[in-house]
Amino acid sequence: MSYSSRPCLLLSGFLMAAFVASVNAQTVDDEMQVMRQNINLLSSTLADGLGLNERRGVFSPRAGDIRGRYLQGFGVMLEVSSNWQPSEFPMMDSFGGSLEQLSSQLDGLILQGVVQRPDFEAMRDQLALSMRTDEVAVFYREMMQQISSIQEIPAIEHGLALAVTSVQTLQSLGQIEDSTRIAISNEVQGIRLELDQQLQALSELREQIRQQAVSSETLPDQATQERWITSREELSLSLQALQARMNEQSVLLKNEREKAEQQSREQAQRALEIFQGRLFELLCDYSAGLRGLSANESVNVVLLGAGDAMEDASRRDIVFSIDRESLLSCQQGRSTPQELQMAAIHYQY
Repeated sequence: MSYSSRPCLLLSGFLMAAFVASVNAQTVDDEMQVMRQNINLLSSTLADGLGLNERRGVFSPRAGDIRGRYLQGFGVMLEVSSNWQPSEFPMMDSFGGSLEQLSSQLDGLILQGVVQRPDFEAMRDQLALSMRTDEVAVFYREMMQQISSIQEIPAIEHGLALAVTSVQTLQSLGQIEDSTRIAISNEVQGIRLELDQQLQALSELREQIRQQAVSSETLPDQATQERWITSREELSLSLQALQARMNEQSVLLKNEREKAEQQSREQAQRALEIFQGRLFELLCDYSAGLRGLSANESVNVVLLGAGDAMEDASRRDIVFSIDRESLLSCQQGRSTPQELQMAAIHYQY
């Protein structure tokens, strides 16, 4: 070979290598394009088969979504997002719990005497007597203060409000028997009526003392004082009995709430198990497009937020890793979707 022909050979070799590289690159691009189309088709098929494209209303979001991608050397990643809790389960628990805790703390402070319940009638009485410093004014101020210091009223009113809300929530969930709901509702209504009667009696007693205070320059006779004190004690005892009845209903509602929450958790778990079973059936039937995966690659399905709750109120992801051979075996009828699910590596992250 002459010296002058060497540049031509080098150039020919370079052009051939560039051509081969170009062909290989085009082949890889074509393969990636086919893989992307297969994954998109599989994601769409799974979403339809799992009901993730359903909407509860015209303007409601879809029930979920599946995002698929291919990572060379690793395999296919399918990220599934959905509302794993029952659709009818209320999502106001954290807010409602915080509000209830705040109210309970305030009521506790009121009952302990640390915070006085606002009583505008008592404020008006205090203002009317503020200009008087004699023994008579001191007596009437103490009497009005004793009436205002009956602490059972805010606790009963707060308990009634929570009871009504709890009954309505349990009824909307369908997690309370009609007989139990009617019994609790009747008792709560009875407590409400009796409380109104006691409040009316308390208001009348207050008015009697107020009228006497603003018009009299002397202490009331002994019989009147004893009558006021007796009336006040009887009202306090009646209110304590109402509070005890309200506490009993609160315990019943607490038990019903816990039972409803347990039933909801069990329903969510059963729904998740059905979802997973259906997922593997669809993978077995419609993942033929993934036959191009290499032997060391796998199909990885991530159920986002479907796992156990964590301390920060978020949930772990459930991960299934399916090797290529197990998937092919199910596609070819040599194994069942249930066996495919059992063969998959399963963990939470």
